Amino acid sequence: MLKTELLAPAQAFALANAPMREKRWLEASALWQLYRDQYPGHPAPWTQGATCLMRLGDMSGAAAILNQARQRYAKHASVWLTSAEWARLMHDRDQEQEYLAQGLANCPGHWEILFRSADLQIRLGNLIQAQIFNEGARAADEQRIEPQIQHAELAEKCEDWPEAEARWQQLLQKKPDYRQAYTRLSTVFTRQSRHQEARRYRLAGQYGAELLEPVPQTGAQNRSRGAAGKLHFAQLILTKALLGLKSETSRTHLNYAWVVIEPLLHLIIYYVLFSQLLNAGIQNYGLFLLCGLVPWMWFAKAISTSATSILGGQSLMLTTNIAPMFFPLVSVAQATLKQLPALLCLLALGLATDIKTLSWSLLWLPLVLLVQLLLTVALALLIAAIVPFLRDLANLVGTGLMLLMFLSGVIYDYRSMPGRIAQWLEYNPMAVVISTYRQIILEGNPPDFAGLGFVLMVAMVLLLSGAALYRSLRHKFVRQGLR
Repeated sequence: MLKTELLAPAQAFALANAPMREKRWLEASALWQLYRDQYPGHPAPWTQGATCLMRLGDMSGAAAILNQARQRYAKHASVWLTSAEWARLMHDRDQEQEYLAQGLANCPGHWEILFRSADLQIRLGNLIQAQIFNEGARAADEQRIEPQIQHAELAEKCEDWPEAEARWQQLLQKKPDYRQAYTRLSTVFTRQSRHQEARRYRLAGQYGAELLEPVPQTGAQNRSRGAAGKLHFAQLILTKALLGLKSETSRTHLNYAWVVIEPLLHLIIYYVLFSQLLNAGIQNYGLFLLCGLVPWMWFAKAISTSATSILGGQSLMLTTNIAPMFFPLVSVAQATLKQLPALLCLLALGLATDIKTLSWSLLWLPLVLLVQLLLTVALALLIAAIVPFLRDLANLVGTGLMLLMFLSGVIYDYRSMPGRIAQWLEYNPMAVVISTYRQIILEGNPPDFAGLGFVLMVAMVLLLSGAALYRSLRHKFVRQGLR
């Protein structure tokens, strides 16, 4: 404690503010009590100490400290602001008004006292007086955003929607990154029955102001209108996928490490079961198995998460004009981003354990990834479109994926199956895709272009079918989700 006497006031006060940030009010209160004796010329130990006591529920103790502070430091705005906060917590609006009035008398033109006075008048229902205080706060400090927000909210309180729109727009010119203003503007537009603009601003509040940028519509620029719209849509999908991935990983201690750990755990289980116990008889079975597991887990996660994605997006579709296919595309994008590190680990393991992996055939790998992506997108869109109309299908997706895994040669080479079984399995697109990965990574051979062509043809048929389905049922998805 003796060491704190040697500290400059700013250093000492920072020492007491630290436990306040962590809501350790009792510890902070003890430090402020000490500083009231050591730094008699500063109001902070009094106001901050009173704040700590208020947080601890000791309102009488806080009142005693503030009473002394008002006598000692009447020219400091923080004393009157803290006193007004104490009165607000005591639900004594008359006393709160008195403290704010005394604060203005001792600290004329202080923006925060004017702002708090306007807030009190709003709560009292005196909107005209609130306007006067707010005007004073805005004039006192033009750089503060709080009075600007209050200015727009006052127009909403008066139900003057055109004026509220103008004030929120004015605020956005100064603070374009203040996302809450876009949401409030959306409400203002809704009140004016301008629903299309309300949807645009609601989406801008969720995904960024770039969505409000006008798309060129004249001359040569008009021809790029569709491309620009698709680019915005793709950016929206990517942004949502990245946010979803960040949210998913933040809920676990190992975060992004699970992207690699999960396929490795599957590898260990299947390797011990099929290689050691059942004697699969395949050379370098660990790498063989990983070549099947990584693309399969990508495919399975994308399909399973996208199946009910449109149902999960009902609230957003109710309030915006967003296309229903947005939701399954986000699920596919998120699954793709999640599996990319696992694919890199697969390549690293192949290069470390098998010399055949390092070959010119690796240049064909992006083509295989693209074909699998198209197949995954096509099937995800189709299933996601059907589930809102046939909800029982959602319960069959997991079982269907399990069956498809055993029919896709994830844990065995389907080409070694006897009789006509191998021929029939060649009509399974995922079996062809997984076999192609093994041809490139395990054998160092170029892909089977005929097989990839077949998969591409299936993907295109599914994509066209899905596009036709979304076009014809677009306005029915929301109604189906409400049933």
